Amino acid sequence: MNVVIIEDEVAAYDHIRHILLELDPKINILAHLDSVEDSVCWFQANKMPDLLFMDIQLADGLSFNIFDCVDIDVPVIFTTAYDQYAIRAFQVNSVDYLLKPITFENVRKALDKYRRYNPEQVERNRDNIERMLQGTTEYSKRILVPYKDRILPIKTESIAYFYNTNGESRLTTLEGTTYPLAKSLDALMKKLDPGQFYRANRQFLISREAVESLTVWFDSRLRVNLFLSAPEPIYVAKNKASDFKSWLSDS
Repeated sequence: MNVVIIEDEVAAYDHIRHILLELDPKINILAHLDSVEDSVCWFQANKMPDLLFMDIQLADGLSFNIFDCVDIDVPVIFTTAYDQYAIRAFQVNSVDYLLKPITFENVRKALDKYRRYNPEQVERNRDNIERMLQGTTEYSKRILVPYKDRILPIKTESIAYFYNTNGESRLTTLEGTTYPLAKSLDALMKKLDPGQFYRANRQFLISREAVESLTVWFDSRLRVNLFLSAPEPIYVAKNKASDFKSWLSDS
């Protein structure tokens, strides 16, 4: 079994590696990656392993950002010190979610789940989670924006897109007015209706109402064309293209 471990703490990596080799000496640790950037580069240059152990909070961001850049089609066992990411973890191809400190028994059970891994069942679980979230979550109708000496309530239905660059977020309305925001796109995603807004990539969170057309590129990426200008071209990765088109076509 070929395994890649994504973990930014050396001691935590050593601990997981020790447990894995004790459980099964035939396990081959292909790589130890400690950041989103390094992980994306490694996956782009190498074949996928059989299994991933993935810490959620890395030095340069959440490991979920890796899925925005690379098509990961192998099982993932997430590790984290926090439990608030559990639902999000199971929205991708996760087979288990281990809270730190990681124990021998927890890893053993996680490997047992991996050996029983059924992609169709994982997909059904993901669909069930999505339906559950859509049925119970109340989403923000307005975003509060500090502007000069006031706070403006901007209706979400009037927003074209959110854009983040160099760690700074901005909101642009359908009329083309732009406001600075002190919130990350990850934080905004938790408040906004996923039926109305889509995380196109790491820089853009876009409204369906702002989409004018799509252009299919030679590498199967999509370029999203809006009714108004954007600070840079908006691309949807190949692995998300089908999902994006489904989202756009749903009423």
